[in-house]
Amino acid sequence: MNFAELLVKLNQSNNHDPFSVHRIEFFFILVVTKGSYTHFVDFKSYELSEGSALFVAKNQVHHFTEGLRAFDGYCVVFNLAFVDKGHFITDYLQLNRLFNYHIESPVIHQSELGQDSLISAIAQLHDEYTFADNLVKVEILHALLHVLLLKAERAKAFQSVRGVKPHWLKTFNQFKGLLEQNYANTRKSRTYASELLVSYKFLNDVVKKLTGKTVKTFIDDYVTIEIKRYLASTALSVKEIGYQTGFEEPTNLVKFFKKNTTTTPLEFRRQF
Repeated sequence: MNFAELLVKLNQSNNHDPFSVHRIEFFFILVVTKGSYTHFVDFKSYELSEGSALFVAKNQVHHFTEGLRAFDGYCVVFNLAFVDKGHFITDYLQLNRLFNYHIESPVIHQSELGQDSLISAIAQLHDEYTFADNLVKVEILHALLHVLLLKAERAKAFQSVRGVKPHWLKTFNQFKGLLEQNYANTRKSRTYASELLVSYKFLNDVVKKLTGKTVKTFIDDYVTIEIKRYLASTALSVKEIGYQTGFEEPTNLVKFFKKNTTTTPLEFRRQF
């Protein structure tokens, strides 16, 4: 959708305020084509100007800002079901830098693209999506999305940590996937290493190389951001959030959260 089409869709939504913090269950790309725009993702604001692109991953929280009404651009939304239909994209998404917000900035600016541009690629994607002829449309959309992602990946390659071996990134993504599924059941570093059939030292070295954090710190930070997401995007009580994130007693969640943020859960919620 372009921004004008997006605003119409947002205004038509029922029981959902797109300008308040909410969790998404799909992949989201936003590209500004004229002017500048500020978008909020996981408690940070990102300034986007002409040619900038923002990549928001599944399960992150975000919200639109009123500036969307004044500027031009496009957004792309696609879910895992769509990705699974394009097998050439699946492996790419598992190993990419674009949606791996733990180790990369989610933003690409025009200055980082050199003579290249994401605007033409996303405009072509939009043209095909709105094209009247549906013959082989899905296949063309897969191909055009792939081109957009590859262009962005090429730009990201210059920003990324140098000397990273492919199997390190694969191990990290497998660890991150396990953590997303099991963090409420265990926060023990060695359990995840055992599940991955690697030594704790190897897993710790990989996570430190890619994020600058130990496995334990990475797990604690992940659980903390999940608690923040629940606090900001739901009306669940601290006790209910504790059950969702692996704390049997609310007091344990409060202690954990305050240790990692220097504020209490309720104080954090009041900010939003």
